[in-house]
Amino acid sequence: MRLIGICGYSGSGKTTLLKKLIPALQQRGIRLAVIKHSHHNMEIDTPGKDSYELRKAGAAQVMVACHQRWAMVTETINQPPNLMELAGQFRNVDLVLVEGFKEEPITKIVCHRSANQKPLFYDSMTIAIATDCALDIAIQQFDNNNVHEIAEFIQLYLSN
Repeated sequence: MRLIGICGYSGSGKTTLLKKLIPALQQRGIRLAVIKHSHHNMEIDTPGKDSYELRKAGAAQVMVACHQRWAMVTETINQPPNLMELAGQFRNVDLVLVEGFKEEPITKIVCHRSANQKPLFYDSMTIAIATDCALDIAIQQFDNNNVHEIAEFIQLYLSN
């Protein structure tokens, strides 16, 4: 299993790119999962539901399962998420796409939008940039709307 971060500042098009990239990679036979980082405290369980009440009663982990899917909620009070531990939860995937976690030392494709008026973020782990403008740097660049080229690039990267 390999990880590729889809990184960039808020509003740079990370989720938009992922929503198009996921089916393009699946069409190429790549089995994938996604980890999305949130800077906000999130509640994915519904107050009043049994699973929520069991977790609030003190269970460190609660799993909910039905015939179509299952989900596990784990309490990690005051612990930052460990990306490698999270990725290790996935089974039978070739690739984990990671939205966010831009400071992690993982391979990255950076999203950059000129209208965002933010400086270009990239580091030594950046293998490509998906952008809406030409940048004067020596890193592979793709039009952020050309999902098929980006998917082909990722497929070639995974084959190495």
